[in-house]
Amino acid sequence: ATAAAAAAAAPSRRKTRRGPGRRNSSKNGLNRFDGRSRTPGLRGSDTALPDDVQNFMRDNPFVEWWCGQVLCRLTYDQRVKVFCEIRNLKATRNPAGVVMSRVRSVVDIPLLIKIFIDVNRLDRSMQDSLNSLTLEQQSAVIGPGIYLQNVRNPNTAVRSRIKNVLAGKEAVNRS
Repeated sequence: ATAAAAAAAAPSRRKTRRGPGRRNSSKNGLNRFDGRSRTPGLRGSDTALPDDVQNFMRDNPFVEWWCGQVLCRLTYDQRVKVFCEIRNLKATRNPAGVVMSRVRSVVDIPLLIKIFIDVNRLDRSMQDSLNSLTLEQQSAVIGPGIYLQNVRNPNTAVRSRIKNVLAGKEAVNRS
C-alpha cells in the first residue's frame, strides 16, 4: 500500500509523443520549436528576393516561403509567364502546387534539377547522382515535389527517391 501511495504522490513522468509543431523544452530550459520542416527563419531570405517575387509573396501570404526561393531562380521572363497564369490563390487548396505547376510549364528539367538542388541544399555527391540520371529519371525523382518537407536529411530522402526510380518504382512510396 505504501508503494502505491508513493507512486500517486510522485509527479507523473509519462512520456508523450510529440508531433510536428509542438514545443519542446531543451536541456537549458529554453523552449525551442520542434517542427520537422527545415523552414529557415523569417520565411527564408525575403530580402534577397527580386522585387516582383517579394510583391507576389506579400500579396499571397498563404504561399509557402520556398515557392519564393524557386521563383527567384527563374529568369524575369519566366516569372512573368508564371505570374500571368496565376490569378487568385486565396480559394486554392494547394497554392504551392499551383505555383509549381506553372513553374513546371515554363521551365525545362535541367533547370528544375538545379532549383531542386539549391532549395534543398543537397551535397556534391547527391548533385552528381542526380546529374548522372536521364531526363526521365530526373523528372521522376523531382515529381513528388521540389521542396522536401518533413525530412531530417534531404540527401537521404533524395537517395531513397533515386534508388526507387532506378528500381522501376515510384520515387516516393505512399502507403
